[in-house]
Amino acid sequence: MKKDRHKIKLSNMLLDAAINLKQVRLINICENMKTHITNCSNTARQSKLFFISTQKQWFGSAEKIRTRISRDLNDFSIHLQKFKDLINHDETKLPKLSDIYQDIIQLEQEYSGLNINLEKKTISVITDYIELDEIPLGTFEIKLHIDKINNLYKEPPYRVIALEPNPASNDSDVTHPHVSHDVLCEGDGYIPIRRAIEQGRIFDFFSLIDNILQNYNPDSPYIPLDEWEGNSCYDCGYTVSYDESYYCERCDQTFCSGCSTYCQKCDTTICMGCSYQCPSCEEPVCNRCVAKCEECEGIYCEDCLNEEGLCSDCEEQRKEIENEEQENETDEPETVVEIQSDGMGETIIHA
Repeated sequence: MKKDRHKIKLSNMLLDAAINLKQVRLINICENMKTHITNCSNTARQSKLFFISTQKQWFGSAEKIRTRISRDLNDFSIHLQKFKDLINHDETKLPKLSDIYQDIIQLEQEYSGLNINLEKKTISVITDYIELDEIPLGTFEIKLHIDKINNLYKEPPYRVIALEPNPASNDSDVTHPHVSHDVLCEGDGYIPIRRAIEQGRIFDFFSLIDNILQNYNPDSPYIPLDEWEGNSCYDCGYTVSYDESYYCERCDQTFCSGCSTYCQKCDTTICMGCSYQCPSCEEPVCNRCVAKCEECEGIYCEDCLNEEGLCSDCEEQRKEIENEEQENETDEPETVVEIQSDGMGETIIHA
């Protein structure tokens, strides 16, 4: 009996939410109409400026205005479609209390994980175990927040929560190809899901979301299934399999083959950012296999410095200096020293 009372109270809460939503929808139409009028006015104003710039041959200004109009029209078209769906929708027929109650009974029969929390004003179900293209994604809790149904036209009043998460390797917030941060990408289900909430068809609401979760649409995933497992390259972001990823031992990050290399001296795997190309041999090396030239202080791999710590250029310059010094000593003229004896004549001594 207590469960039945809970279901009756929940049915009343859902009916009240549907009644309030009908009023909210009319207010939302009014707000959207104001936005539509503003967008039209902005387009008209930009078009006038574009016409003036073209007539006066201010072509640079005209091109900037054209770009701005193009961007605004793209946003305008998206908003217009949603506005059309909202205003063209026939008046919603409010559900009967008994219909909502029967939907709750049907949910209890269909889903083993039905949970009703009157205090928090939530109703949730747990899906069957989901596996798409041999990738296990686990079970999901679909939770409807009844007190947030009034915000239906601004944000979804429900969340899709992974209970055994196996998120995408490069984004832990994507727990399903169509779920990110517990928010479902509804795709073609956008209108049917909202119609189900408006009409109090609570069973259809959960079934629609469950059906989206059980299927994979390769045209609109947050992350494609073929990129689900593996590692994301820290540099370019591309997802590669574990066998094709490389770990940089310097920065402790994972990279793809195109963003990694290895030190030619110690064979350590490193990323491009942690590698250094020796200016002498032009080979990539890690920071542990380089040293400064004692003369010019240039950075070289250890194999390109001699025993005295000199690079080839500095070594060559030092040899040239030493050779010049030797040549100068060889070519230096003999010094003649004259010694005058006491009246006994002169003796010449060659030094």
